[in-house]
Amino acid sequence: MTPAASTLPVPAAVPEFLAPRIENLRHTLLAGGREEALTLARILSEELAESHGPLHNYTLHALELVAFCAQLAGHPTMATEVSVYTAAAWQRVLEPKHRQIRRQARNGAASWLTITHAPDAVRTGTALLALLQSVYGKDHPSTPFVERRLNAITGSDREAAERALRASGPALMIKP
Repeated sequence: MTPAASTLPVPAAVPEFLAPRIENLRHTLLAGGREEALTLARILSEELAESHGPLHNYTLHALELVAFCAQLAGHPTMATEVSVYTAAAWQRVLEPKHRQIRRQARNGAASWLTITHAPDAVRTGTALLALLQSVYGKDHPSTPFVERRLNAITGSDREAAERALRASGPALMIKP
């Protein structure tokens, strides 16, 4: 953990300079513009990474927003990748078991359960499994669950693979 990690605040409210953009994104989502909202979130996260740095809490929160918008826009692979990346980034600046890291790991797992394309599920599932093991260890219920789904997808039983690739899980219930 870096020396700044123990003092890095996680904001409770949207900073004033970001409020209009977040509100615009919210209205875009409510109007059904999911792809447009995803684009707005990506632009925001890129701008914050440039202006504040890739590990600044504003940037990481914006990446969480990218993952959320990606899931809503029907891009669960992107949502999983961004959640896993963001959790790993949070691990670099926060205490190892911080709730922000655990939340992003859960979000990544929720999105991953909705991936139905086998190569994407295997690629992102492998990264997700490594993250879950680093956050929770091997004894957490989500770790063997992800392992079982990965094994079913990559196994020789075609029916088990097809069942494992059916989209399921909490990310399907996200509402803007």
